[in-house]
Formats: sequence, structure tokens, C-alpha cells
Amino acid sequence: MPRLKSFTQRGWRSNVPHLIAGVVGIVLLSAAFIKMTDLDLFIRQMRDYGIISNYLLLSINARALIALECTLGVGLLLFYRPKLTLLLTSALFLIFVGATGWAWLTDATKDCGCFGAWVKRTPGEAVIEGLILLALTLIAWGISRPTRKPEARSKTWAIVVACLAGLILPLVFGFPVTRVDPNQTKAGDILLGDFQIEGLDSIDLAHGDYLLILMDTDCSHCRDAVAALNWLVEDPDLPEIIGLSSNDVDQLEKFRKDLQVIFPIGHIAEEDFWRLLGDGNVPRTFLVRDRVVQEVWNIEIPDEQTIKSILEEKS
Repeated sequence: MPRLKSFTQRGWRSNVPHLIAGVVGIVLLSAAFIKMTDLDLFIRQMRDYGIISNYLLLSINARALIALECTLGVGLLLFYRPKLTLLLTSALFLIFVGATGWAWLTDATKDCGCFGAWVKRTPGEAVIEGLILLALTLIAWGISRPTRKPEARSKTWAIVVACLAGLILPLVFGFPVTRVDPNQTKAGDILLGDFQIEGLDSIDLAHGDYLLILMDTDCSHCRDAVAALNWLVEDPDLPEIIGLSSNDVDQLEKFRKDLQVIFPIGHIAEEDFWRLLGDGNVPRTFLVRDRVVQEVWNIEIPDEQTIKSILEEKS
């Protein structure tokens, strides 16, 4: 009996850490894969947290996080140096809980961005899930026994390959480099690009002046901006105002009805929405002449005189 009990105890202490490490490893690899398939969206979601605002730093952090998740994910699946790998994973989850907790308390964003566009979760939900994963990882770290047996060289190479894959694969999947950003070039040289506006087929952006407003129905700033935009619509000397959104038809209809929107809002593809948004904020306003962007505003809605003076200068 003592031998049976001892055997059972050793099996439990050995198998549970392996099982937890395997599950957490799959979670990390899944999160990394989803992020790398739409890196631009992930960077935008990171920016919404309000912790980092510089686009270059956001891009570096996003790529580093993906590479780290790939490295730790494979390390956990292989149970490579479990004490170190589980400890580093716990530190990652601690940072994750802190960041999502901050977003939850400040109401900075409605989507944690942990799994890109595939799974939408609030920061509050992400905090709870993060705490569960953190607890499991710490339990596995606490009950795992360090081994004196040297790790196989193949495991080391597998982890190196995983890290490199995390850095390279986002480039393979594609990363939009054509961004509408007034800081990239001088005003008047920024081409809006081609995209389809569903529901507003009669609009021809290649001819004439337009004020395009990039909007999201869940954005409080966009809702607050409707009154100012409705006011601009009343001025016949201003360009036609058109809202652009990637929200579905029902969301747009409710948005129009609830806020009494008097300007048209067309639906555009999600990839066009993120390309136009770049590293800006919604509502993002474009003053366009013959498909060339003359000026861009983030959050702030320009007044009548500002718009007219810019168009006069460009004439």
C-alpha cells in the first residue's frame, strides 16, 4: 500500500504540471497565430489601451509579444525547463492582467484584443480568464520538480524556430503598409485609395470635395460628434459629409435612429476601415478633394471656417 500511494503521488505531481503546461501552451500559440494574421488590427487594439501611443513602439511591442507567445507556447508544450518557462509565462499573464485591468477600470476599450478579430471579449472578461490562467500556471510551477536531466538539443532548436517564426510569419501573412496618415507625407499628396462604399453607390470621390468621417457605432466620441456633424450639414457652402463605418447594417440603422443622424453613413470593408484609420482615432475626419486627402482630424470635428479656409488655400 505505501508503495502504491507513493507511486500515485509521484504520478500526480508529474502529470498535472505537464497537463497544465500543455493547455496553456496551446492558448498562447493560438493567441499568437490569430494576432499575426491581422497585425494591424492587433496594433490598433493595443493602442486603444492608452498605455502606449507611439506607433513605432506599438509595432515593436506587438511583434515582440507575438514572438514571446510563440516561444513560451512551444516551450510549455515541450515542457522545456519547466521551472523557468512556467515562471516567465506567469510573469506574462501578470502583465496581461494588469493591462486589461487598467483598460477595464478606465473604460479605455471594449475589446481586449487578446485573440484579434476572431474572438471579442471585454477587458473584464479577459481579466478573469487571465487570473485563471495565472493561477493554473503558478500551481504548475509550484508542484513541478526540477530535473537534473539535460534537455534534448532538439527542444532548444524547436524553441529557437518558434521565436523566429513569431517574428517572420506576420510579414508572410501580410502587413498593410499603405496607411492614410498626414504625417507620412506633405498635405495634398495623400491618396485616399480605392474602396467601395456600400449603400452610397452614387458617390464619386474622384470628383469634388467631401468630408469623410470614419466612425464606429460603439465609440462614445463618435456619438458625441454627431451633433457637430449635423450642424455642418446645414451649411450649403461646405463639402458633402459622408460617414464611413465597418459596422453591420443593423448597428448603423440603430446608430442613425438613436442619434438622429441627418448625413449618410456608408458601409466599408473592415480592412479598408483599419487602413484609413491607421494609427489615428475615431471619429477620424478626412477633407478630400478629387480623392486626394487635404487634411485629417482625429476625434476633433473641424468648424466651418477651418474647412473653408483650407479649401480656399488649396484652390
